[in-house]
Amino acid sequence: MMEEADMAERPVTARQEQRSGAARAAAVLEARSVAIVGASADPGKIAGRPLAYMLSRGFAGKLFPVNPVRAQVQGLKSYPSLAAIGEPVDLAIVGTPAALVEGVVQEGIAAGVRAFVVFSSGFSETGDAGAALQRRLSELARAHGVTILGPNCLGVANSATGLVASFTTALEATPIRQGGFALVSQSGALGAYWMDICLRSGLGFSKWITTGNECDMDAAAAIAYLADDAATRVIGLYLEDVRDTAAFRDALLRAAVAGKPVIAIKAGRSQAGAAAAASHTGALAGDDVLYDACLRQHGALRVDSLGQMIDAARLFLYDSVPRGNRIAVMSVSGGAGVLIADEAEPWGLQLPGLASATASALASVLPSFVKAANPLDLTGNVVQDTDSISRALQAVASDPGTDAIVLFVGLMHSIATAFTDAIAQARRDTQRPIVVIWIGAKAESVAILEQARIPVFLDIPPAVAALGAAVRLSALREAALGLPAAPAGPAPGGLPGRKPVPLAEWDSKAVLREIGVAGIPDGVLVTGPALAHLPAPLSYPVVAKIQASTLLHKSDIGGVILGIANDEQLRAALQRLWRIADDKQVDAQGILLESMQPHDHELLVGLRRDARFGPTLTLGRGGVEVELDADVASRLLPLEASHIQAMIESLRSARLLRGFRGRGEADLPALSRQIAALCRAFAQRPDLAEIEINPLAVRGGETWILDAVVSRFA
Repeated sequence: MMEEADMAERPVTARQEQRSGAARAAAVLEARSVAIVGASADPGKIAGRPLAYMLSRGFAGKLFPVNPVRAQVQGLKSYPSLAAIGEPVDLAIVGTPAALVEGVVQEGIAAGVRAFVVFSSGFSETGDAGAALQRRLSELARAHGVTILGPNCLGVANSATGLVASFTTALEATPIRQGGFALVSQSGALGAYWMDICLRSGLGFSKWITTGNECDMDAAAAIAYLADDAATRVIGLYLEDVRDTAAFRDALLRAAVAGKPVIAIKAGRSQAGAAAAASHTGALAGDDVLYDACLRQHGALRVDSLGQMIDAARLFLYDSVPRGNRIAVMSVSGGAGVLIADEAEPWGLQLPGLASATASALASVLPSFVKAANPLDLTGNVVQDTDSISRALQAVASDPGTDAIVLFVGLMHSIATAFTDAIAQARRDTQRPIVVIWIGAKAESVAILEQARIPVFLDIPPAVAALGAAVRLSALREAALGLPAAPAGPAPGGLPGRKPVPLAEWDSKAVLREIGVAGIPDGVLVTGPALAHLPAPLSYPVVAKIQASTLLHKSDIGGVILGIANDEQLRAALQRLWRIADDKQVDAQGILLESMQPHDHELLVGLRRDARFGPTLTLGRGGVEVELDADVASRLLPLEASHIQAMIESLRSARLLRGFRGRGEADLPALSRQIAALCRAFAQRPDLAEIEINPLAVRGGETWILDAVVSRFA
């Protein structure tokens, strides 16, 4: 595991940038004096809501309404300008028309304001003119060392201090409730929905941050701040776009090291662009795939909805995340137990058999017709023997092979007290996580259990999904602790203004030899149809392939002939391939002859410089089937060999590599080390846009590059 000392050894530039991001966020969220520019006397208006919220929620600081036409606003003295306040202000809230925002920020900087929250819209989301206004705000922030959140954002809230620099309607009728859950959202509306759910459910929140257009303070800065925030235990994230991927990756790792789970929604699933479709790697590792990889390998869990996010977070907030994936299912309905088992399997949750000691303890508690199994059917007998609920729970919760209990209850309002008391007591006595599914539960029963920090769900699928997600997130966070640091600064996606140009296989393999890649078969380029015999150093059998930089998928036109066994077959193959090149109007530079290599497995290995994330790796099952049934995994570089082996083992076809049904077993550690060396070589050559090896032939610990395409920046 990575300790704090390991963080100190990371690249200084990235660490400094990450710290400055956290400091920028702190300037907003820890403000103790707030000016509201254009403050309205009407608490229902956008410019009146922040002041009204902070007055009613007991903001622990100074408030300065700024309104040149009023002496007082909502009972407080009003000032004609920021300069007229006469003392430095931590934070100014700005909601003026877009054209006036720059002037207000300039005035605030001159008056000593340290940070700004800009509600105003009309910036980069509207076109070139608005983008120019936004760039000037960014320049002001950098030049003067102030923080600007927004523009076009819904603001922030800090439940501990009562700071509400927002006009969200989520606080219209709901008081602030402190909690350990924080949200960073690039969408104001989604952020408001999240706040409403958290407040109404009783979870509360620690910090609430909507970043809008991110002219200065972005999601990465907010995550970095929350990673250090003592009041925050779980971080929720709604994401649409990331501009500085290195800072974002660094912030996610900081949260992982701090033990803060990050549960993310990434909106905008998209296909790879047309330019990337020329290669398998570009098509398979599209924009959304790389976002998914970024979140996963840096310890964050991606979910699909606010409901899934909040359900999973509740388990962490209630200290109900199991140490492993072994669950014991107890149910008053046999059918419900089976349904829970069905839902558990896709999440990798196991239902092990109960220990003999547990079975013996249950035998003395439950009727003789009840079998001590997992799932355990408590049967309707609990209605007449309520004491059996507590004793059965205690027995199963004490089982050494159980990491958590999933208890299903349906209705049974007449014995609700027996259930709530038994569950709470078992949780206290055993400290074993208990997740309750109570269909038809009364509100008071749910409240009692939630007060005891026992999560309650009203149906089976969301409960099992939350449990599976929490276990998965814990594993992701643990794996992320050994991840190498991302390169400092924005990830380079290539050379500005230069496009990648693919090379023919012959030239591609020459580049691979140049950068020290081994495992390239002996080959000869034949430039004419006449050849009397096989040239040295080749030996039969050989493969013949048309070579042209414009022909990336040679087999599509019949441009590959395998298993050539003698001189006669060789001459016929050459004549045929030249004829195909002429018929298809391929400007061929020659025919590549290579000795064929016996092998057991074929993989695809793709390295690409993504415009957003920089160098990336895609691994998968190789051959032409990759287009028919993509079995691939993508990650961002840098990676160690252990991470690459984990990628390989995550493939559906990984069982084949382990020697399935007599097939030769691949040496995965050796294979992973070779791919890691290739990744390092690629990262050191910024002139290379892409390397795609398909197939990479594998036998034991040996590999051969049977086909490759290298693209260079022109």
